[in-house]
This record gives sequence, C-alpha cells and structure tokens, in this order.
Amino acid sequence: MRALTVAVVLSLCACQPAVEQRDRGATSSGAREAALTPPPGPVAPGQPAPVVAHPDQLSLLHNDNPGLAANKRLLFDMWRTVLNAGHLERADEFVAENYVQYSPFQRSGRQALKDVFSVIPRRDEIPAEMRPPPVTILAENDLVVFVAVEAMAEPDASGNYTTTHFNLFRVANGQLAAHWHPDQTPPCPDLPSAADGGPQPVTGAAGTAQYALLEAATPELARNKRLVFDAWRQLFDAGREELVELYLAPDYVEHNPNGASGRAGARAWLAHIEDRPIATALDRDLVAMIAEGDLVVQVRKLTLPNPRRAADSYTTTQIDMFRIADGRLAEHWDASVKPGTIVEEMGAECAAPAE
Repeated sequence: MRALTVAVVLSLCACQPAVEQRDRGATSSGAREAALTPPPGPVAPGQPAPVVAHPDQLSLLHNDNPGLAANKRLLFDMWRTVLNAGHLERADEFVAENYVQYSPFQRSGRQALKDVFSVIPRRDEIPAEMRPPPVTILAENDLVVFVAVEAMAEPDASGNYTTTHFNLFRVANGQLAAHWHPDQTPPCPDLPSAADGGPQPVTGAAGTAQYALLEAATPELARNKRLVFDAWRQLFDAGREELVELYLAPDYVEHNPNGASGRAGARAWLAHIEDRPIATALDRDLVAMIAEGDLVVQVRKLTLPNPRRAADSYTTTQIDMFRIADGRLAEHWDASVKPGTIVEEMGAECAAPAE
C-alpha cells in the first residue's frame, strides 16, 4: 500500500474535518447521470479549483461489466475494513500474500502492508464509506484506481488546500496483487533490494509500444485514451501552448493547486515549457491508461535521483486524470502540492538524506 501522508492517516481514522462535497446535478455540459465525478461548480478565472468528494460513494461501485464492478468492490471493502477500521486480521481476504509494491519506499508482500498500517486504531464497527472521501473509483481490465481528496496544510500555515490522492491496484485471482502510487519520497538506505522483498522498479512501455495501452473495450473509451495521449504529447511534452484551443475545453477546470483554470491559465502554464519537436510517443514510459465513462487516468514512470545513495536513482509514478467532454479535455487532477508543503509519509522514517 502507499505510504500515506499524515493528513490522510487522520482521515483514515475519520478524525479530520469533513472535506467539501458538492451535490451532483446539471453542469455547463448538461446533466451527468450516474456521473463518475462531482460537477466542479463555479471556478474563478485564473485560479485552481478545489478537489471535491463525490456525493455518492456507493454509486461509484457500479459497472455494467460484473468483473469490473467486483474489482471496485474489492478495493472499497479492503479500504474500509483494513485501512479505515484497522482489521488487519482480514487483510488475507483482500490482499495477495506476494503483493507487489511499486511505491519506492515500501517493502513488498502482504505482511509489509500489515506492518505499515498497524498504527491505524482498530474500530469494532467497519464504516459504510471510505476515508479519505473518493473523487472517483475507476476500473478497466485488471486495474482499479482510487482517486481521493487530500487536504494539505498551506506552507504559510494560513489554512488548508486540497490536492488529489491516487492509488492504483492490479487485481489477480480476486485479490489486490500490486500497487502503484505517485509518491516521490526516496527509499531509506536500509530498505531491502527488489530481489530481497523491497519495492519493485516501475516499468512501462516506451515508443510505439505505448499504442497497445490505448486499446479499450469500446471505440469511445479508445478515443478518450487517444485524446489524452495526443494532448499530452503535444501540449505537456512538446510545450505547444498554441494548441490549447484544439485540446482543451473553453471552461477547462484545473485542480492542480499550482495551476489555473481556463484556457488562458493552461496557456500560461505551458509557456514555461520549452518548445520541443512533437514525438510519436510520450517522453516517459507509459505504465497504464485506465478509461471508464468520461474519465481517463494516465500513469507514467518517473525516475528520480536518490539523495540517500550517491549516483543512484529510484522509480515512482506520475498519475494524471482527465474528464472528457465534447471531444476535449474538460477537467484535470494530479497529485501536485504547493512549493514548501511539508509531506510526511508513513513508513518512510529513516535518517536524513546525505548531503
């Protein structure tokens, strides 16, 4: 499992203030029945939109495909039972013994998960809903992703702001078998190697091999994946702000706390990226593309220098989610935090990085 921030640990215990929820209903693009995300509501031009929770968690467990619905329910029940209520003895029901961990500072294996989350107080009653509250839960093929609201302290201690909390799982034989999360905390020096039960290196597809990950069960889902893939190549990898109108909706909603909503806000952000030739594939290896309804989650490999081991590096993931409307990207979430935010991770306690 991911190493959770202190804020999320508090929410697991249901002891932090409730995160804002917004009623569903009509949006600028019309009513969104059985919406997989809450409507964003009014957004001030040039400002990021807060991340808000879905008003009906149980509705997120639906999928016309019984297998995908079962994968969502597996994640939902594991989270409530083991992580929210602290029933570690039931982890064996939900998590594979050889659970593979791709978070860079966590050991692999079911026992490692139990060890990390042994700090969660045990509650007799298992809550009916997940904490932290989900923005959405998506499933495709053998993957299921939990996207949640995460409250962070403002760097100047003036209050809180919101960002997005992602956990991606692979399901095998009715259990959660692997986990990815976009944390960037480097591994501790004494963490076991991958061969000895430590975190596994993140792998993904490069070049034209990425095209296979754009396939989907329906033409609509495949089109949505391709739209995100092409927009990322041209806007975010190549820095082509002149293509904003081609890919982004006029009322584009940005949830990155450092960004700004609207096409003008996106254009200003992209102007800081040096223009590069447009490539036929993403710059970074593509780990997964998950599409359901009007949403697409893109997962890419990220390699970072290890400050605790000279000349060494480690891998993690970068995860972005987009909502599609009328053939354009209408809304974006990622796990960014504001500069100066202090992020404390469970399971990452070790000596300070080497100078």
